[in-house]
Amino acid sequence: MTTPRRVPGAAALAVAALAAALVIAAGTVGPVPTADAAGSSSPTATGPCAVGQTPSHLITPPVPSLATVNARAARAGGVATMRADGSIDRLTCLSESPVPLAAPTVAADHVVGGPRLATTGVVTDRSAGVPAPPDTAHVSYVLADLDTGEILAAKNPHAWLLPASTLKTLTALVVIPALDAKQVVVGATEDTEADGTRVGITVGGTYTVGDLLNGLILNSGNDAAYALARAYGGRAALLTAMNARAGTLGAWDTVAADPSGLDAPGQHSSAYDLALIARAVMTLPDYASRAALPHAMFPGGLIPASPTTKAGGAVVAPTASLTSGPPFQIDNHNQLLGVYPGVIGVKNGYTSQARNTYIGAVRIGGRTLLITTMGSPEPNAPSAIALLDWGFANAARLHPVGTLVADGSAPQPPELGGPAVSPAVTSSAATPAGPRPGSGSSPVAADSAAGPAQATPVERVVAGVLSGWWGGLPDVVRWGILGFIVLLLAALGGLAVRRWRRRAKGAYQR
Repeated sequence: MTTPRRVPGAAALAVAALAAALVIAAGTVGPVPTADAAGSSSPTATGPCAVGQTPSHLITPPVPSLATVNARAARAGGVATMRADGSIDRLTCLSESPVPLAAPTVAADHVVGGPRLATTGVVTDRSAGVPAPPDTAHVSYVLADLDTGEILAAKNPHAWLLPASTLKTLTALVVIPALDAKQVVVGATEDTEADGTRVGITVGGTYTVGDLLNGLILNSGNDAAYALARAYGGRAALLTAMNARAGTLGAWDTVAADPSGLDAPGQHSSAYDLALIARAVMTLPDYASRAALPHAMFPGGLIPASPTTKAGGAVVAPTASLTSGPPFQIDNHNQLLGVYPGVIGVKNGYTSQARNTYIGAVRIGGRTLLITTMGSPEPNAPSAIALLDWGFANAARLHPVGTLVADGSAPQPPELGGPAVSPAVTSSAATPAGPRPGSGSSPVAADSAAGPAQATPVERVVAGVLSGWWGGLPDVVRWGILGFIVLLLAALGGLAVRRWRRRAKGAYQR
């Protein structure tokens, strides 16, 4: 009886394939900076960024865990390192402008706000003699009359882009009606470990919902967003409510995945949607009154207690390790407030991937203009001022190119999962089409009309996360995964062929 040779199992081949893929990926990425004994990191030998990219450094205060920050930085396509003082330096290599996310193509007659908003460029309707709007670096913008909802000019208004902290307007739109401004919230560790901008919540410190709204709206504190989420019932509950509220507004380009607006897989919005959200939130007095404040005071929270010195030089130890710190001033981050006349709101934003985003509302005379901008590599103020100047100078001679729809009046387009309107729409909705106007990306097949009549908020979140997961991964990770799959398939195929040949030769005998 012949003893057959041992054939490597599929698991062993899979491990080998994975190892090979990781070697390929590691060779592409290069060494990952690691903290040395001094708390700084070792730079890469080849420099931080590729040709044509600009390094961007975001310095944040010290946090308990560098590993946590590194994980977040890697997810966002950057690298975080710890400096000698314990602060975190997050490096991201930036291109000139962000590329819109892939989105289903929506037929012009289904576009929320009107068919003229199905555009990949600038759209206006100007009387004779009215100049074109200024050329800005924004990937997308909307300029509208806040009171009437008429859109005076737009550029890629429905392109899917990362909203950054402008998404906090949707957070506020949900939490303000639901929470009592006098409700007390105790600071938690998850608040203090928030990435990016923090207003200064401390563990165990006590804050009213009103305090947290000041931190959210003026200071753009991500820690305030997370504290408000806990007061609401948790992040999951808040995100579900945020996505549901976006749907009732007609903001079907929006999927919220982090209440702070920090970049997260599946998250996106559009300049049109931000205009809808801003118009709604500015009707809430608790938001509008705060958005116009240049400053506010924020509770000091709990800080280490200091010993006291009595007459004669005797030092008395504190009775407790922590004490209440004095309140401190926080400033409004709106770059136009105090610079441009008539500014009444609403919110700024920035992340390395989203670049600069902005929502501004300005009232001059009897007219209030609303501007939303996304994806600008430049600071918000100069370009927003240029567009506002043009709008106020020419508003009387501009004809609307679309409208900000009334709350509850815009059903979900069938291409985005809404109910089918006709057999023709059903057919087109179930078939992959070209890129969505303004997306600049490859097409994504829309949901079939045979599915639910309208996607639920939870379904929208899940679909958004799944659609954004692959695109949110760094290129090297995607190539590594693809390489692993190819090698695994090759290994399994080789194993099958090998077994077939052995059987054909009678290698396996009873």
